[in-house]
Amino acid sequence: MEKDLNTRVKKGISWNISNKIVSQLIFVWFGIYLARLLGPEVYGLVGMVTIFSGLASILVDFGFSSSIIYFQDLNKKDLSSVFWLNLALSILIYLIFYFCAPFLADFYNEPKVTFLTRLLSLNFIIYAFSALQNALFTKKIDFKKVIISSWIAVIISYLVAFLMAYNNYGVYSLVAQIIIHSFINTGLLWVFSNWRPSFYFSFKSINPIFKYGINIAGTNLLSYLTRNTDNLLIGKFLGDASLGIYTRSYSLMMLPITNISQVFTKVLFPAFSEMQTDLEGLRKYYLKTVKLIALVVFPLMFGLSSIAEEFVLLLLGDAWFQAVPVIRLLAILGAFQAILALNGTIYNSTGNANKGFKVTLILNVILIVGWSIGLFLYDLMGLVYSYVIIGTLGTLPILYNALKQIQLSLVEIYHTIKYPVFGGILILLINNSIDYFFDFKLTVRLFFKIPLSIFTYILILYLYQKSLLILLLSQIKNRL
Repeated sequence: MEKDLNTRVKKGISWNISNKIVSQLIFVWFGIYLARLLGPEVYGLVGMVTIFSGLASILVDFGFSSSIIYFQDLNKKDLSSVFWLNLALSILIYLIFYFCAPFLADFYNEPKVTFLTRLLSLNFIIYAFSALQNALFTKKIDFKKVIISSWIAVIISYLVAFLMAYNNYGVYSLVAQIIIHSFINTGLLWVFSNWRPSFYFSFKSINPIFKYGINIAGTNLLSYLTRNTDNLLIGKFLGDASLGIYTRSYSLMMLPITNISQVFTKVLFPAFSEMQTDLEGLRKYYLKTVKLIALVVFPLMFGLSSIAEEFVLLLLGDAWFQAVPVIRLLAILGAFQAILALNGTIYNSTGNANKGFKVTLILNVILIVGWSIGLFLYDLMGLVYSYVIIGTLGTLPILYNALKQIQLSLVEIYHTIKYPVFGGILILLINNSIDYFFDFKLTVRLFFKIPLSIFTYILILYLYQKSLLILLLSQIKNRL
């Protein structure tokens, strides 16, 4: 059993790493071009709508996908009941958004938001058709078909967006990319899956799934509301240009979470759910995962912080210059957020989703208050500073509470990540010293910073933790 699980986990991680590499190559090729072509205002418009559409997606799912993964004894009738409830919720929420779209436009004082909201809300219904299929593949730790579906959908949708942007369709280029991706991905999941719903529905089947899922839905809802309250405040009081700058900077902060931590959480949640009573096994997998994440995210994100100006001006263009100080700060916070991203897996797989909900509630209230004060006192940068301060100070108590569920201590985490953190800080100091003492052109500075950062980090690991260096190099070698 353990050997089979290890094999599936390794394959799952390999497929998810491959997915992230391919997705980022596509993003670099198409995403940066679209950002240069369309500008901050267009991204701000879409950001105004996706704040609310993402919220609705959580309500449609309502934690049911996680419940399907967690419970090991669900039958066909249970699954059919979940499917039909998801579909009914999606139609209801679509209708609510359709009729409320003009009110959202009035809120932002932007007439285009009405039609954009109605278009993007179609995603709710499309998502309802894919959610359960996705959960069943994830439960089996079978990511191959899910990821192949995603690759095909991403490539086709970005090609369409590219052609539309080139022909001056503006904001509708991004809208088309989102909807086409969801539609193609959903269709392919149904092609690859053998499961089909029956015409059966039972509240008895839904009851235990609902009780487990409601805490996960509550946590996801709180997290989403909090993560988008900043967008809401900026869009309302500072406008679409500032929102576009912030959302692009925020997406960079989320890089280690969406491209590294989520590689592991997608695989570890179904794996941990199979090992619910094996705390020793959970601790082993968790510490190794934290070690691997820390090895990558701290040098990567501290390095990104130190080359923010070069990154923005050379890749995105002068129109995005105001994003430089935002990226510098959020990149550092992103490194620590990548470690905290594993907390949900601990709570959910050990049946303690209610505790995760309580912690999330307290933190999110503090964040929203801090953002509001920062924004009204110092505009965009005030919000960013408050985010970094609260997020950094809150790391230890949040992590401590999650670790209690699997009987781990903060001291063990400190010893696991101390050298990657030290290496990241040293990279930041060296690169900032280059900026301070030398007046090089952007390309020359970048030419010095990147090789020097890589050399510094490898040297730190070689001097203080050769085993970590060997682990890092072996992981890179295995992916080549």
